[in-house]
Amino acid sequence: MEIFILILSSLISVLSPANFAGDKIAENAVRAQFKQVEQINVRIDNAPIHNLAAGKVDRLRVAGRGFYPLDDIRIDTLELETDPINVSRTRLVKGKVLFEEPFGVGVRAVIRQEDVVRALRSKWVAQRIQRLLRGLNQSKQLESSLAQGGLRENLQELRQTLDEYRLLNPRVQILENARIQIQADIEEVQTGEKLQLAIETGIEIREGRQIKLLKPVVSLNQQPVPEELLRGLAENLEQELNLDRLERLLQVRARIFKVRFYKGSLEIAAFLGLPAGFKV
Repeated sequence: MEIFILILSSLISVLSPANFAGDKIAENAVRAQFKQVEQINVRIDNAPIHNLAAGKVDRLRVAGRGFYPLDDIRIDTLELETDPINVSRTRLVKGKVLFEEPFGVGVRAVIRQEDVVRALRSKWVAQRIQRLLRGLNQSKQLESSLAQGGLRENLQELRQTLDEYRLLNPRVQILENARIQIQADIEEVQTGEKLQLAIETGIEIREGRQIKLLKPVVSLNQQPVPEELLRGLAENLEQELNLDRLERLLQVRARIFKVRFYKGSLEIAAFLGLPAGFKV
């Protein structure tokens, strides 16, 4: 969701009364927020000049293909449409644009399984995985649970070796039954020894804000990962993806309306609400 705030910030900056611009300059402003954009169209709908000069826009629409917010992170399709926007002229002299009224933004994004594979090979995703695993490493509750089950030694060995492995040759299948399969080789950096990793999980959106993993299954060299360890990994990942954290960080309201799986692609429809007084 952070990337949508950046898109809106770039659009508002060129559509404000202090820096009035049209569709093409607005399009260039959106492009500037990405490493690369393959195709994009920006429209300012029903906005006569006198309204734009006063900081009012009836609707903004952005649509395009091939958005790269980071190297090797690609969004296949992105569509964004806003409610009417009214920005304050009084705060522009202070270098900020202030929204005088709350407004909403509808977002639709499509990600192909080829793009998921590309992302899994990226440095950014590798760093996020390590952060997730560090969260597992700090889980006292999980450690206690594993100790009771006689699995403390397995967890300690895993902790010692996580940073010594890297992900190779990821393969992804997005299935129509709301599940996703990931297979990859895990290589030990020092010895070159490889393990076969297989993951399958369902995904469900609860109350429009919480992403839950349904019946996750993980195996290494065809041996199932202990359920207690898998539960800890799933809980940490779900916490990372919870929209409550985003709302507290950005002071916005976010909801996911739909997650649709179809062969080879994943479609997400969401809503972002910005309150009156929001500044960009």
